[in-house]
Amino acid sequence: MKFINYARWGLALALPLAASTGFASPYGLPSYSAPNVPAPSLPAFVDTNETVKIQKLTSGGNTYWKLTGTGKNTVFSTLNSTSTWFNSYNLGSDSVKYEANFNSAGKLITSMGSTTLTNYLQINGSLPAGSHAGTTTWTAKSNQLLLKANLLDINPGNGAPDNIGTFAGAAIGFKTAFTGGWAPTVAGLTGGSTGESLWLAGLSADFLKLVKALDTNTGNGTLSSLFNTSSKTITGVVSVSSVPVPGAVWLFLTGMMAVLGLNRKKGNSLGL
Repeated sequence: MKFINYARWGLALALPLAASTGFASPYGLPSYSAPNVPAPSLPAFVDTNETVKIQKLTSGGNTYWKLTGTGKNTVFSTLNSTSTWFNSYNLGSDSVKYEANFNSAGKLITSMGSTTLTNYLQINGSLPAGSHAGTTTWTAKSNQLLLKANLLDINPGNGAPDNIGTFAGAAIGFKTAFTGGWAPTVAGLTGGSTGESLWLAGLSADFLKLVKALDTNTGNGTLSSLFNTSSKTITGVVSVSSVPVPGAVWLFLTGMMAVLGLNRKKGNSLGL
């Protein structure tokens, strides 16, 4: 059963990758609607089986929705010394948290009335010594902030509520702007990039409804119409937090499947 579950997450994560490579599905998948959100790539922090909570806050014209995600089953995956395969490192004492706020139309917002809202990603944990692409090595890292970033919409420079990314009804994505942590300080990992992306994927009915509500097609329904309660909890979500300039996408897909396999082994070692 665990293998089937991880295979499902692997499929969900492959969706944005297909978009970045111009893949045309013979099954008529919806078109990629986030051309300005980078597709997942290596290195990346990958966390499986997260819990996402959707909350409806305030009322009337000031109603907004807060998405909060938490998890602690993270792998840091990178290219190996030949840049043709991958290294994967399990994080210890790991903690992933992200938060995003949306208006009732599903636009990412940074304020509602006089209330300032923060959209962010934060990953903490310890990391064993390792290397990336044969050019960057690091010593073991004790428990610390590994990555912190602001979550942005497709067009963060326009100063208005805006769309995030969706793909194939099973994934949602944000641009990111790095604001701290170990990974962004290592030039060999980032290639000089100041931000990449956070993608969330899942196949549960409630997660698919969430993607519909955020895909800019109001004919599919809105947050208010699809989640008619004040709070909803969604489990089994996967997050992929990309660190570098996008590249070698096909390698990422291969590595992603191995990462999911490593997570399965990690879970089994814990008796899960």
